[in-house]
Amino acid sequence: MPGKAAFPGRQVRYLAFVLVALAGCAGSSPVAVAPPKPAVVLSGDAVGPVRFGDSQQRAVSALTKVIGSPQGGVQNAKGNCTIDAALYWASFSVYFLEGRFVGYQTGSNLTDKREPAFNGKTPRGLRIGDSLADARMRYPGHVTTRADNGGVFAITTTTGTIRGYLSLEISNPPGKIKIVSISAGSVGCPAASPG
Repeated sequence: MPGKAAFPGRQVRYLAFVLVALAGCAGSSPVAVAPPKPAVVLSGDAVGPVRFGDSQQRAVSALTKVIGSPQGGVQNAKGNCTIDAALYWASFSVYFLEGRFVGYQTGSNLTDKREPAFNGKTPRGLRIGDSLADARMRYPGHVTTRADNGGVFAITTTTGTIRGYLSLEISNPPGKIKIVSISAGSVGCPAASPG
């Protein structure tokens, strides 16, 4: 078995190899990684910079920039009570009436279709998947619930009311009940609305 004196050359060669490898990596181009898109702010009267009452044309253009390309163009929704047109993404919809932006809704628990949660949050940071307890912490004294449709919530804000569906009936502990949708404004007939 060789003594310790026999290995210094091997250590020097290994160190030289590591330095050459690191130098080669330093000159290579870094892989571009796109930063994640920021969350879209869902207010009581707006989606990001698009406010209720904006023209349909302006809303479609601005929302496409903020969210990305919708699934098809504006679709006819006549006969759906308080809306007559809609624009859809995988888990988000916006609604129009007489050429004006009037409401929005994230995916809801009313379908069996599993979709990724929409990357949106209220102005105080409430997101889909947060608990009812989180909502009450972020909006103290402004959150109400009802047992309709298995459980719904409403948050009164200075810009309007934010509503949505809950994952469990309101008789459960608030920490276990999750927010499963966020909406505001007109979203169609009352049966399609979380209160």
